[in-house]
Amino acid sequence: MFCPCMDCWNLCHQPIDTVLEHLVIKGMNHKYKRNGCWSKHGEIWADKLEAEPSSEFGAYELIRTAYFDGEEDSKEPVTKEESYFREKLKDVETPLYYGCPKYTKVSAIMGLYRIKVKSGMSENYFDQLLSLVHDILPGENVLPTSTNEIKKFLKMFGFGYDIIHACPNDCILYKKEYELRDTCLGCSASRWKRDKHTGEEKKGIPAKVLWYFSIKDRFKRMFRSKKMVEDLQWHFSNASVDGTMRHPIDSLAWAQVNDKWPQFAAESRNLRLGLSTDKMNPFSIQNTKYSTWPVLLVNYNMAPTMCMKAKNIMLTLLIHGPKAPSNNIDVYLAPLINDLKDLSSDGIQVYDSFFKENFTLRAMLLWSINDYPTLGTLAGCKVKGKQTCNVCGKDTPFRWLKFNRKHVYLSNRKRLRPGHPYRRRRGWFDNTVEEGKTSRIQTGEELFETL
Repeated sequence: MFCPCMDCWNLCHQPIDTVLEHLVIKGMNHKYKRNGCWSKHGEIWADKLEAEPSSEFGAYELIRTAYFDGEEDSKEPVTKEESYFREKLKDVETPLYYGCPKYTKVSAIMGLYRIKVKSGMSENYFDQLLSLVHDILPGENVLPTSTNEIKKFLKMFGFGYDIIHACPNDCILYKKEYELRDTCLGCSASRWKRDKHTGEEKKGIPAKVLWYFSIKDRFKRMFRSKKMVEDLQWHFSNASVDGTMRHPIDSLAWAQVNDKWPQFAAESRNLRLGLSTDKMNPFSIQNTKYSTWPVLLVNYNMAPTMCMKAKNIMLTLLIHGPKAPSNNIDVYLAPLINDLKDLSSDGIQVYDSFFKENFTLRAMLLWSINDYPTLGTLAGCKVKGKQTCNVCGKDTPFRWLKFNRKHVYLSNRKRLRPGHPYRRRRGWFDNTVEEGKTSRIQTGEELFETL
């Protein structure tokens, strides 16, 4: 084996007895010891383990943990829902073809679909690849022959999304009472896309769509994994005891929720969420005006090292371009807000694979995370011009710079305590002494009345 002593430095092989003698007499190479991972002796770096996906089998195990509690031989009675999930798993666990030693239906599908996503392959080319592989395999194979079949398969396990038609002018979503309409109730715009050259309506092809990834289905799937259930309860017993803020659990907002809704706080599995959104250009071409808005949910139940990882941040809405929704973003947020209202008031029935029981899961949106222009879009308040401060509103102190042709905002020394020496520093600022104090922070209802 490699000898990790101070002289050999893992560069030469030695008999085990010699390695032991070197370590006792010369000691271990301190650099190798400090690294914490003995890569020359079979250990793998932890971040490398996380970075290297287990390809199709990793995705296959994700489905298994999402819908199976791991107790295959358990004699305990299962619910109707649990029984249905197990039947679906048995169906997809069939071999890809008779006698296939390695791949099942689900592992083959996830492996091929992963190649499509990673390579950016179009659906047309992927359909051709599926047909070719299907013909190469023995005749009794169960591999789907089209992308649509794979999408239906994924949706069966809760990995799908809903496509909701939208008005091209961002007035309404064609759902509920508007589901059967062909024109917008507000602007009379057609629901369907028009040919650019002939102007003819293409029936069945929507002018604009919204992608919604149901949060209820994914919350249910989270509690099917025993490891995930343990992680989701981290916050319940890890609050700071020395007054230092290490996690949102130590914040004032978290404590206010506990005081106002003690019944919600008593259940450690209830979720506390944050919402984040911003515009992006999906084509990475800065000179092309195209604005797509992803809406994300952050789960704060987990440890600080986990709650901000990409795999634990949920994409819930994808608001399609080419223009930004602006102040009409509330139209697109409606499906998500309705689900959050249900989760906050009534909750949903979820099976907990760790405690092996059904319980009522509730969730609460604590805050939103965004930059200042997006705050104006989400809150519907002014963030430019004379009333740029969403707290001060119409009392925002400003000055118009004639030659620069823009507003600047002064009187920030009012936020200091009375008698602060900076209030009297004329030369440092605009040659004035600032007196008085800032206005009271307005409530949401008061801000809404000023719109």
